[in-house]
Amino acid sequence: MTTTAPRPTSYYLPGEHPKPENELARLARQATLSWAKEANLLRAYGLRADHDVLEVGSGPGYISELMLREIPEGTLTCLELEEHLMDYARGYLADAGPRLTLVNGSVLDSPLADESFDLAYARLVIQHVPGPEKALAEIHRMLRPGGRVVIADVNDEVWGWVSPDLGTPAFQEVLQARIDLQVERGGDRLIARRLPRLLREAGFTDVRVDAVLVSSDEFGMDDLRPQMDFRSRTAAMVAAKPESGPAVEATADAVDEWVKDENASVTMLMYLISATKPEA
Repeated sequence: MTTTAPRPTSYYLPGEHPKPENELARLARQATLSWAKEANLLRAYGLRADHDVLEVGSGPGYISELMLREIPEGTLTCLELEEHLMDYARGYLADAGPRLTLVNGSVLDSPLADESFDLAYARLVIQHVPGPEKALAEIHRMLRPGGRVVIADVNDEVWGWVSPDLGTPAFQEVLQARIDLQVERGGDRLIARRLPRLLREAGFTDVRVDAVLVSSDEFGMDDLRPQMDFRSRTAAMVAAKPESGPAVEATADAVDEWVKDENASVTMLMYLISATKPEA
């Protein structure tokens, strides 16, 4: 009898996304859209120019590049599970210099030393981790006393809104199918609602919940359009769950019509949940 090894992440594994270049382009735009608001909150949480920062699940390095600008006298250590994304980041961040360290590894069992960082940032990562409790315990271990963890993530129950309404019940079907598939793969697209409790249970204090919104009314529809590309964003899901295909097509068709409305707008919501490792 053979058994299937559990997935290390609910995010796309190599070869699962039919057009990885589309996903990289989406991630690049996603990073820059909200970064100014995220950076303001990070400073409010205590981020300083000389801090040693851990970026959990750093992916292709788009956020890493922006974070390095916030800490011109500090260091950034990027912890990334997927080797192909780390290889991409090595090229993308080739000019970063000695302040940047790229480490291939999992936040569930990190090779990094105890009490090494002033701040840890996990952006749209914990939703993909099969075992967020262990991940938070590892982050707690790696932070210095008084250090801050910041987790940017989602709750697809309250993801944002579109106006005017898309006018198709298939939209909710697609959202629910994404939630269900991520659960099957060990992830949780509702993770934001659980994070305050999980942080307290991991030994953190001073829990704070904030939100960052990006809107086509602020940035323009062209910048938000990749986030609304249902055919590309759900292609791997349809391959895994062909029964979701009709709902995806109906939603994508509705979006194609919706964007023709000069009054069409979309606003998307990301939560920032932060907490402090108590002083010894």
